[in-house]
Amino acid sequence: MEDENIQPDYGEVHYSWKFIEFPNYERSQRWYLVYGVVIALILLFSVFTRNFLFALIVVMAAMIIALFHRTKGEVEFLITEDGIMVNDRFYDYKDIKNFFIIYEPPQIKSLYFEPKSLLNPRIPINLEDQDPVRIREILKQYLQEDLDREYEPITDQVSRFLKF
Repeated sequence: MEDENIQPDYGEVHYSWKFIEFPNYERSQRWYLVYGVVIALILLFSVFTRNFLFALIVVMAAMIIALFHRTKGEVEFLITEDGIMVNDRFYDYKDIKNFFIIYEPPQIKSLYFEPKSLLNPRIPINLEDQDPVRIREILKQYLQEDLDREYEPITDQVSRFLKF
């Protein structure tokens, strides 16, 4: 009989840290007012054009954004000999195309992993106060670094600008 509590062995842990899942942006009352007005205008437009499906999508998107940013989940990240671990999800190095680091403190301190599969999204990791040079040295032993990436992805730029 197999013991279901046995943890898989992913090799030696080279580096690990924890970080907050979503950035905690300071939002003024003005931000909430503008956010509400924009949502209301989009809803008015969708009702005026009788596009009720669009209105439903807008309401659902607004609710999802609000709910996601209320949670302050902590993420545990590990770099091991066999791959990376994000909370309880393990990514084998053979399934990762490359990595890149965007480090422009104090605002941007991020590590990204690009999966080989187009069905899997990019994996963003907040570096917090970790040493990006040391992390880069470790990861280069296992993965190709994408040196052409000089800026964070547009989705992250827009998210930070809009404080999402």
